[in-house]
Amino acid sequence: MNILDRNKAFTAAEFKALPRNADGDIIDLWAAFVWLTPQQVGALTADDYSRVEDYNEELRCIVAEFA
Repeated sequence: MNILDRNKAFTAAEFKALPRNADGDIIDLWAAFVWLTPQQVGALTADDYSRVEDYNEELRCIVAEFA
């Protein structure tokens, strides 16, 4: 699965197949977070959920900067 060459959200099987560390955190979350469904975000570990919130805030700031 190529995380960077996509145009739709992860399926449940793709989400489960994302490489994770021993704590269950997704290893390359920065590349994957835009393809997560709301249900998948809700299933993340607390650390990953927090990181996704930070990434989304950063993305909102970048978009606002260029608007």
